[in-house]
Amino acid sequence: MLTRLSWAGIGMVLCITAMPVAIAVTIFMIPLWSWLENTFAIESIGHSGPAEWCYILTYLLVLIVATFTWWAIKRQRKQQG
Repeated sequence: MLTRLSWAGIGMVLCITAMPVAIAVTIFMIPLWSWLENTFAIESIGHSGPAEWCYILTYLLVLIVATFTWWAIKRQRKQQG
């Protein structure tokens, strides 16, 4: 059984690891942000790249996916033995 400190450590590792992944994914998604801006007139691309909300949204999505992946792995290992 994991202690609260272990849970906090796992949470910190997930949050820190998700940051560079989210930045890279946000930059790779520039065509999507451009399409979104052109189609719906939502300011998403500026002269220096994606808007802040694009980075935040991508970070939250990466964090959610990482959390569910970790949870699924933990659950599968628990069922196996």
